[in-house]
Amino acid sequence: MCGLEFSVPSSKPETPVSTVSDGARRQEPRPERRDRTRAPKPIGLKGWLDTQTLKVKQGRMKQRTVGDYERLLKHDVLPTFGGMAVAAITPRLCEEFLTNLVARPSRQNCGEQLSPASVKHVWTVLRRVLKCAVQHGALDANPCDRVDFQTNRATGDRESFEHHPLTAAQVGALSAAVAGEVGDLPAYPIYALMVEFLAYSGLRAAENTGLEVGDLEFTTGPGQTRCTVHVTRTKERRNKEWQVGTTKSKKSRRSVPLPPWLAAKLWTYLAEVHPNAADLTAPLWPSRKNGGGFRAKGARYAVPHDWTQPLAMGTFYDTIMKPALVAVGLPASAPATRHRPAQRGVRLHDLRHTFATMQLSAGMHFMQVSKWLGHSTFTLTLDTYGDWVPTEDGGALNNLPAPTYAATADVQPANVTPLFGG
Repeated sequence: MCGLEFSVPSSKPETPVSTVSDGARRQEPRPERRDRTRAPKPIGLKGWLDTQTLKVKQGRMKQRTVGDYERLLKHDVLPTFGGMAVAAITPRLCEEFLTNLVARPSRQNCGEQLSPASVKHVWTVLRRVLKCAVQHGALDANPCDRVDFQTNRATGDRESFEHHPLTAAQVGALSAAVAGEVGDLPAYPIYALMVEFLAYSGLRAAENTGLEVGDLEFTTGPGQTRCTVHVTRTKERRNKEWQVGTTKSKKSRRSVPLPPWLAAKLWTYLAEVHPNAADLTAPLWPSRKNGGGFRAKGARYAVPHDWTQPLAMGTFYDTIMKPALVAVGLPASAPATRHRPAQRGVRLHDLRHTFATMQLSAGMHFMQVSKWLGHSTFTLTLDTYGDWVPTEDGGALNNLPAPTYAATADVQPANVTPLFGG
């Protein structure tokens, strides 16, 4: 990665040397001898990214965050500042960059402007790069600090994002469609079980991808099987390689119990279907093999599974879950194109919202639901699912008593002064 390269200016003056010419002694500057072991090297974007990678090794930052920084630098910052010396970046240029960024259409939602969160992320990356330049002496001050930009959002009529939690009947219909029982969709019974698992466990997509066989703890009793899911890691595909990451927060490392009927299905899945169930480090859910041979245009068929690597959840949504949503009459999220606006429908993450709303509607206390979801605070759970909190737990039921009123006979006129302090 090139561009925005800066180096620390040397403050050591040239050492004069005495020379004699035509009988006169004069001082001439002697070229400074460069010490290659101590000479400062240029510090550019690559160097800044290396410092972020160091934070990952120290446990202060997630590898995913570094990948996001690199992506934002490549697509948003370098097109403007890539061929410019860092010392030439002024507050005015930063302000113009911010103005253009706010007005620029999104690459994913054609015709729509970048969301305030996306603008904030790009601006934060630029500000941190220039802060690094200040720390290394290439700049006296960060030009971004002189730009009036507030990260908090203003209140107004901006349309808020709406969740699309499913009902139990809709989860069943979606699972049947993924299993190939609706229309001419290819049959993926394993992924149908995964849809039910996500809707009744509340795991995030990266947490589900990170699950291994050993993360399921089964206990069997008379006529009943119990299962607890231990969430300890995440997995994401970066640069064609699977990277193991930490959970979103410390409280995201949690154990989630499953209903008995789902525990029984998972027990049968590992006992009769999963070929690597004896390997506790094997991915719980398989991926799909690439290719699959010739097929007629428009024809659909089930691609064989690849049990050696986990499932990419984004690809699963686009290729399997989205057609299943359409088949059962549910809206599927889709980015805007030149011919139609963006459609806000059921996302993969809405299966997590489904778990939360079904638990709260069934009377489960919101604090317990918050623990199962792995939320960092109970307040986050209330802010997100306050409309589903039962009335006995502080939900929307207004039974405030009437105010008390003083007796009118005891009220003294304003122009009367009590003699004995009444």
